[in-house]
Amino acid sequence: MLTESQRTAIVQHTMNITGLMQQIEEELQTILEVAEIEVEFVPFSGDFPDLSLEDLEGERKG
Repeated sequence: MLTESQRTAIVQHTMNITGLMQQIEEELQTILEVAEIEVEFVPFSGDFPDLSLEDLEGERKG
């Protein structure tokens, strides 16, 4: 079992990591915009759903 202070430390570290991830994502987005690089969806595997296609299909139905 974890003590209350250990739980608090874990939550704080998790929040810090989440904040760092968001900052990195924002920095990467800025770099891509400055370099005028467009980002497109790339599936991790053949059965991974292509979200961009799903969005288009939803627009056609609507």
